[in-house]
Amino acid sequence: MKFTELYRQRHKALERYVRRLLGNGEDAADVSQEVFLRAYAAELGHATPMSEALLYTAARNLALTELRKRTFRATDAMGDLADLQLHDAGGNPEAHLERQQMIAAIEMAMSRMAPKCLEVFRLRKIEDASHASIAKQLDISQKTVERHMTRALQLCHEVLVEETSRASTRPLAVAGRRQQE
Repeated sequence: MKFTELYRQRHKALERYVRRLLGNGEDAADVSQEVFLRAYAAELGHATPMSEALLYTAARNLALTELRKRTFRATDAMGDLADLQLHDAGGNPEAHLERQQMIAAIEMAMSRMAPKCLEVFRLRKIEDASHASIAKQLDISQKTVERHMTRALQLCHEVLVEETSRASTRPLAVAGRRQQE
């Protein structure tokens, strides 16, 4: 089957397949396009005979690579604790209070972490160790380090959301009591 025929017949189905793997239409379109570009290059170089099975295998592999990249980005998305703006607020009482609330929320999240997850989080965010060095130090795979970091960051996010929603309802409750008095 010629490449142009294969493209016309399969590009939409391949994109749907990748969308199911990635859960994102834009990334699916990018991955599908990359698959066809690589397939076209392989056909031009006569490196591999073109087939539908080859397209789907390449699409799956590229989608898995994209998922790995997402996981890595997610574990580093929060940045270092210094990036959380926990530095001195220069005497601003509101900023100081926010800083203390942020620290309390992170401590609460850390108290909810499993021991290994907590150790990975501590090494990465407090001691600024790389994923590779954490994996070596704890004798676990780098993928396990990434999973622990993802879970730790999810816990931090959940606690911050909880604390933010509690903080936003507190002033309303206090104001309501004052009006009743």
